[in-house]
Amino acid sequence: MEFQLRNYTQEAVQLYLERWFKVSDCCHCDACRMDVTAIMLNNMKPRYVVTDKGALYAQLDEFDPQYRTDLMTLMSQATIVVKNSPRHK
Repeated sequence: MEFQLRNYTQEAVQLYLERWFKVSDCCHCDACRMDVTAIMLNNMKPRYVVTDKGALYAQLDEFDPQYRTDLMTLMSQATIVVKNSPRHK
């Protein structure tokens, strides 16, 4: 069995952000994407997993409506911050 330390929160954020950037009017450059990701991850609890079974347990959070609401709220807030202060010209 191979073990690998993963932050499931980061994986979930990146998955949701891919969908978000398709409909958001925020800049889609790498700098803006990374800034939105960093803001979100700094405001969320990390969920570290080592096995696939652990990842499955962590994925159960996505079925919680409050988790999805919190995630969407953070995406909106982080996008506003980045749009108001982009690091590029």
